[in-house]
Amino acid sequence: MSVLYIFVDGIGFGPANEATNPFTLHSKSFFAPLGGKPATATPEGLVLFPVDAALGMPGLPQSATGQTSLWTGLNGPEIMGRHMTGFPGPTLIKVIKEHSIIKRFYENGKKAALANAFSDVYARRIRDKPRLTGASTHVHLASGQPLKTLDDLARGDAVYMDITHEMMHRFFPEIKDRFPVRDPREVGQDTARLASKYDLLIYEFFLSDKAGHNQSFEEAKWVIENLEKFLMGVCETLRPEDTMLLTSDHGNLEDLSTKTHTLNKVPAMGFGRGVEGMRDAISSIADFPAFIYKLSGLEVQLPASSASHPPQ
Repeated sequence: MSVLYIFVDGIGFGPANEATNPFTLHSKSFFAPLGGKPATATPEGLVLFPVDAALGMPGLPQSATGQTSLWTGLNGPEIMGRHMTGFPGPTLIKVIKEHSIIKRFYENGKKAALANAFSDVYARRIRDKPRLTGASTHVHLASGQPLKTLDDLARGDAVYMDITHEMMHRFFPEIKDRFPVRDPREVGQDTARLASKYDLLIYEFFLSDKAGHNQSFEEAKWVIENLEKFLMGVCETLRPEDTMLLTSDHGNLEDLSTKTHTLNKVPAMGFGRGVEGMRDAISSIADFPAFIYKLSGLEVQLPASSASHPPQ
């Protein structure tokens, strides 16, 4: 079996409000409940419910601590004594290097990786300025494997961060002929097939958070429509023995009245094998790794202090 673990940055459950919530306006399927609407046109057996991203710490949830939590199973805000934005610092990097879920799989003889393909520009940036290395990159590198490159993308062994390559064309117009714009549903299909070659494959999508910070309904529409098509492609191609999971690190896109993150709960979405047990196993974003280990038959003992706080 394989687990495809999708991270969508900065999405939460908001009320039905066309003036502030782009999910209310633009979601047609998977994310409709984030806009206060019932889910429609979703695959039978899809599970979706809200979970806590604050992890018992006051203040707005942030990226560095939240992403550390959802990819290690430890309570990042509790470790730091606060929510921490941006890139992980020395304390969180140490946690990730020890408890990275990709590393844990790798140590147990399993095949695991971050699906995202990175450009040479990014590789040089984090080489020259290591402090700009994102949590997902640390999670993958902790296993000792190199990051996937654009050559991997060309071979079909990786996925670009924007799904469709449209942002790539904006950043790197010189390579647009090599990587034409793609249909997001087809990319989802390919991603499900790629995941079947791994025991665990993680994919990160962060343009949702950028659209939220920009308070842009236009960007939000593009994000929501492409993500829903991508997820449809994933679900219709996923093998019966495989599992797709999705979550976020904090709310943001569901409330464009503010540039900041929100206190809203974030989605726990699942499709495929074993997802009927999600509601009992997951109450916060820090619970995902333990659930994934159990699905995959791995006995990984997390520190007792990492237990997630119940939602407030």
